[in-house]
Amino acid sequence: MATHKHIAGLILRHRRNVLNEQEQQELEAWCNLCEENRLLFERLNKQDAVTGHLLHLYSTAIDEGGMVRQLFPDQRKKRLKNVLIYTAIVTGLLFVGISMYTVRHKKGEIKIVSVDSIKNASKDQAPIEHRVVLKLADESLVYLDSNVNGHIALQYRSVINKRGDLVRYEWSTGNAQQELGYNTITTPKTKKFTLELPDGSKVWLNASSSITFPTAFIHKERIVQLTGEAYFEVNPRPAMLGSESEKKPFIVYAKSPNSNGTGAAVEVMGTHFNVNAYGDDPIIRTTLLEGKVKVSTQFYPVFETGVAMDPEQTNTAQQAVQSVFLTPGQQAQVNGDGQLELVQYADIQEVMAWHKDLFIFNDLDIKLIMQQIARQYDYEFFFKEPVGGHYTLTITRQTPLHQVLRALEMSGGVHFELDGRLISVSE
Repeated sequence: MATHKHIAGLILRHRRNVLNEQEQQELEAWCNLCEENRLLFERLNKQDAVTGHLLHLYSTAIDEGGMVRQLFPDQRKKRLKNVLIYTAIVTGLLFVGISMYTVRHKKGEIKIVSVDSIKNASKDQAPIEHRVVLKLADESLVYLDSNVNGHIALQYRSVINKRGDLVRYEWSTGNAQQELGYNTITTPKTKKFTLELPDGSKVWLNASSSITFPTAFIHKERIVQLTGEAYFEVNPRPAMLGSESEKKPFIVYAKSPNSNGTGAAVEVMGTHFNVNAYGDDPIIRTTLLEGKVKVSTQFYPVFETGVAMDPEQTNTAQQAVQSVFLTPGQQAQVNGDGQLELVQYADIQEVMAWHKDLFIFNDLDIKLIMQQIARQYDYEFFFKEPVGGHYTLTITRQTPLHQVLRALEMSGGVHFELDGRLISVSE
């Protein structure tokens, strides 16, 4: 990860004109990520970054006897000056540019990296479960729902850059780590986020979703793992190694926590599709909008190391793999028992409503409706008594909750009561 210390070291080496080619490219990439980085580099690169009084202050110390003495002789002042320049650069990165700080939890040694600015850090105290979080390869956590844009980190062969509600992984020749790493982005209830993967493919994550992916697609297949819901636009010919282009299958492994260990594999080359694999519904739904995909009833869990598990190593009961090829407008459904069903004519408008910030319920079961409402507004719900019925409603997701519930009540047959963040449902 590109820490203050690492960037400061690069700037100091630049001042001394001793950067190698890889370091020069890494520093240039950091400067070019955003205007703030470039201006900060110019400011810190000035010769007056360390003042005379700082030099004097740091050249004295108190010895064991309590007397003030010279810590560095004159012949070491040049070396000391470099140390102080380095210190000033780190200080500048901390207080002038985008703030990135690390906190270690004494028991779990969890590192949290925030891209919040210093002036806003004290105002943003939302619990982690209510924030959009990026988990880096070294277990560091980056809060992505900050208003600050620009450089986030360096990972294996990737520079991570944030712009609003989009995080983009861009090719880099500089490595912050020697081995391939795996990152995870998790969204809470009420929030969506957009990701551009290292191959140029785009992913829109719905609320309460999570995606795990490598920081570079260097293997024969491009594999990601999903829980929740996401819409994918896959790049058919990803740029590799900065210039090369190679066709590689893109595979999404999806698993619902309520699916009894089963899951689905969605294999594509270049296409647009939506995958829904939420934990409150054991059915995994893959809906194709454009191109062609193959959906199979298999799931390879990804370890923390990012290595895909061989299906023979799983403890779940092995059964024959079912598969189907989808054409646009079709939907594949994998239920909790690993059975595959093909829906010839899916309701594309209803499936993609979340992507357009809409609720579109077309004769939809009340339980499925409440699942969507609970995720959007961060509420829990329960049925006071058995409630049936299907409802039809189209309304923006920015509509206040009480208005959405009122609109459903006007359809008849259902009643809602709010108690704190709990919704009770009855006839």
